Parts: sequence; C-alpha cells; structure tokens
Amino acid sequence: MARTVLEVGPGALSEYYDWFKDAANGDVLVYWQGDLQFDRQVAVPDSDVLRAAERTRIRALNFVADRVLADAKLRHLHLTQARVGTNIFEYRATRRRDFDAKPTVSDIRNDNLVSA
Repeated sequence: MARTVLEVGPGALSEYYDWFKDAANGDVLVYWQGDLQFDRQVAVPDSDVLRAAERTRIRALNFVADRVLADAKLRHLHLTQARVGTNIFEYRATRRRDFDAKPTVSDIRNDNLVSA
C-alpha cells in the first residue's frame, strides 16, 4: 500500500490521472490538506495580478476535487479524511480495484442518501 501526496497546481489533474491509472488496490492519494469546503470557495478576481498563482492553484484544486468525487461515485475510490489540526484536514482517496467486493459502510450510507 503506497501513499502519494499530490502537489496541487498546474498539471495536478494530469498527475492525478497518472496516479489513478497506476495505483494498486489500497494505494492512497492525499489530494488536499486544509479545509476543502472553504478552500474551494476562495475567489481571486482575474484583475488581481499579484494573486494569479493562488487563483491557478484554486482552479486546479477544483478540477482535481471534482474528478476525485466523480471517481468515488463510480466506486473506483474510497474517500476519507483525517484531522491534522484545527480546521485542517488531510483529504485522502484510496484506490479500489476489487469491484466485486462487498460495499463498505460508507457506500451503503451514501446509497441510502441518494435513494431517499
């Protein structure tokens, strides 16, 4: 079981796809560290030239987070998080390659939420 930390920035989505393609069952990708719900909502105006790198990083984060969530809904990934500090979490995606396995508790819970 390998653990990889994704550096979110230009090219992060491509790096995610490379990890996704090569990851074995149980391999873990840390795709963000912070407060994902808050961090995804940061808005940097296009006119703010001094924060262009931050704007690029937030856009890359949104692309990666959307793709990770889509792959999790397809049951290719299992998503977890761990508290690192106050309002700081490590967001993890664990590769699932055993599609015939019994669903996890969170899969059942999510299926019930969708069907409700």
